[in-house]
Order: sequence, then C-alpha cells, then structure tokens
Amino acid sequence: MERLQADVCVVGAGFAGLAAARRLVQCGLEVAVLEARDRVGGRVWNRALPDGTVVSAGGTWLGKGQDRMFQLCKELGLEVYPQYKRGAHILRLDGVNHRYRGGIPSVGPGTLIALGLALVRLNLMARRLPADAPWRARGARARDARTLGQWLSGPLNVPSATARTLLGSAMNLLFCTDPAEVSLLGALTLARGGGGFNYYTDSRRTETHLVDGGAPELARRMAEHLGERVHLSSPVQQIAHDGTGVKVVSTSLVVRAQRVIVAAPPVLAGRICFDPPLPAPCSHLLQRVPPGAIIRVHTAYPQPFWREQHLSGQTLAPQSAVQLTIDQTPRSGQPGVLSSYAFSAGALRIARLDPAERREVWLNALAERFGPQARRPTQYLETDWSAQQWSLGGMIGHFPPGTLTNYGSALREPVGRIHWASTESATQMHGLMEGAVRSGERAAHEVLTRLGAR
Repeated sequence: MERLQADVCVVGAGFAGLAAARRLVQCGLEVAVLEARDRVGGRVWNRALPDGTVVSAGGTWLGKGQDRMFQLCKELGLEVYPQYKRGAHILRLDGVNHRYRGGIPSVGPGTLIALGLALVRLNLMARRLPADAPWRARGARARDARTLGQWLSGPLNVPSATARTLLGSAMNLLFCTDPAEVSLLGALTLARGGGGFNYYTDSRRTETHLVDGGAPELARRMAEHLGERVHLSSPVQQIAHDGTGVKVVSTSLVVRAQRVIVAAPPVLAGRICFDPPLPAPCSHLLQRVPPGAIIRVHTAYPQPFWREQHLSGQTLAPQSAVQLTIDQTPRSGQPGVLSSYAFSAGALRIARLDPAERREVWLNALAERFGPQARRPTQYLETDWSAQQWSLGGMIGHFPPGTLTNYGSALREPVGRIHWASTESATQMHGLMEGAVRSGERAAHEVLTRLGAR
C-alpha cells in the first residue's frame, strides 16, 4: 500500500471536506484528502443525460444568506444565474390542479391562517434554541421525545386538515422522510440554523440561483486547486488514534497525520473502525442520524414547453408519489429540463417497481400537471440516492426522537485528534451545501487552533 505523511488527513471530498482542506492548505499545512467515490462532490453530482446535457443530480440551488457558496463561486470563476420563476406554480390536491403565484397556494383563508399560525409557533420554538447546543434548551427533552409528525397532527397546533396535509408534505420533502420519524427538537434545530421554517419551505429563499455548469463544478474546481492531495476511490476503513497522531487506513493507501477531519455523512462515518473505539455518546450518535429516501428524475424536452403555458415548472402534489417538480432548464434555455422528486415512503414504494413501470408511473404523474406533452420526454434520467453506496439516502441525515438530548453533545466535539464536519453538524444553514462548507471551515479552524497555526 502507498504510504503518505501529512499534517492533516481529511476523510471525504464533499463540500465539507473540500472546504476544510482548502482552508488548511491556504494556511500552509500539508493535507491528504481520501474520498471513497471515484469523483469529488459527495452529495452533489453532475450527471449526463443521454444526449450529453449535464444536469446536477444532488445539491443544486443556492439561496439567500448562502454567502460562502456565492463567495466560493466568485473566487473560482463560476457564474450564477437566477432560477426561472415566471408564471404560475401548481398545487395538485384531490385530483385538481390549483394555479397560484408567490410563495403561498390559494387554499382558502382558513387554511392560510392555520398554516401561518403553525409556522409562527414552530419558528418561535426554534428561535429560542441555543444554535450550538439545542439539547440544552428549556423543555428540550420533552420536545426530543415527541416527533414532528405528532406536533403537526395535533388539531390545536394545525386545526385545518388541508394545512396539515401541506405542512406534512413540506416537512416530508425537507427531511426526505416521514415527519413521524423526526424528533420535534431535531426539526427545530434545522430551522434554527436558517432563521426559521419559512426559509427552508420557501423556494423564493432557498432556490434563487443556479451555478452555471452545476454546483458539482464548484466542487471539482475546489478539488483541482488541491491537486494531487485528493485521492479518489479510497474508502477509509480504519482510523487509529493516540497521543502522538493518527493513522488513516483506506483500501489503497495509509496516511499518517497529526489530526484527521472526518467529513462524511454520519451514517457513513459510523461504519469506519476506530481504534481505540469512539466514546459511547459519539459512537451512538453516528448510528442515529440516518438519511431519508429520495429518487430524483430529470426529463428533457426540446423546449421548456410549460413556460408557453405560463407555468413556472414548480409543482407540489402531496398525494402523489412524485410530489415535487421544478424547472432546471440550463442557462441557454435548451433543452427544457424538469427535475422531479419522490421522497420518503413514496420513493421506497416506487423504487420497488421494475424500471419500465416506474418510468410510466412517473411520466403519468408529470402529465397530470403539465399535460400529455410531459409524457414524451426526449431524455429520462433517474438518480436513486438510497442506492448510492457512499450516500445511502439523501439529502441530509435527520435526528430521530431522543438523539439530540442523549447524544447531541458529541455532534461537533473532537475526540482527541479526530474532528467532525458535515452539513448535519452545521449550526448555520444546516442541511444545505452552505452548511457543509461552513462545517468544514469550522473543523479546519479547530485543527489550526490545536496545531497553533494561523
């Protein structure tokens, strides 16, 4: 096996690992980055449609307040362009398409009031959490013992059935899993980092711009600047650590370093063998932050025909297996590309179908919203993130009941010479590419402080 010596080893070449490595190299340290995949980017991924059109199949959009991502694009020479928003959105409920504009569907005053009050209550609870230690908040244990689904189903919390359907669907999309599996405290923790649920559930805030060439191109350029320090197809199997340093063993090389940053999703970090074993709170935490299920499909057409129908391409259908669509047409305007999604139990159900049947079900769902033309794409590309060996789901891990109050203190706490980074551990923009970058830079700062570097 090849053997390397470095100041710091970074495990994972997603945005968290690349941001950490970039900061460390800028400060003069020697870094080795080990990535299990044969590409960089982690949960961002550029894929080619059969005609060669490149589409971003993972993290894709930038939004308000995502300053580090916008700054990195500027530093690395990538332009961003606005998301197409003109035209009406569609909400499909009980087999009927409802057109609306702006951020809130036209679902009647009673439903709107119920939605607004529920979000106000959730946001007030989130605002009271300490950003870096939500498990210390007053009432944290009671909220961690309760699921988000239980709170949403309470008639006093959300008195309108339609409002419960819409909020439940929004949370399902956000966590890629049933709200019944997410701790209320865990959900509030995510909201706390973005300034409230309104941020995460409003595409006018989270999906304002796309990167020309795709967000994965930003990851590629970050890795390009790191050069031969990045080692692909090198899944880490073991990390040995003691008072003198760390030894990181992958399938292809061994790195000896002073410190290591594990910048992998918790569910994957928990599969690494640590010697000596991690403290119990840390070990248990890594086993308790699972990702949800998500299938994403790109369909391409000669033109974005929905624009001619005065539609934005954005739709929500809570009762469909394919709950969400959004316009992902390239900056050039051709071909027209729709990005559509199945989440949670819907994704699991549709994944069991054979490919031809799944495609038929999927295209029928699009046709219900956009008409028969949607059933005839020139290109069709599926990405099942649960089937990806080095993701096991997407797009973020969630906190089930009891996780944060029992094990949350280990979320960012270094274990000797081992440091942690991932979007799940971010205190700001948790769950987004922005959160991943911020977590990597925070871990790099920890290492620099320990090494006495600047």
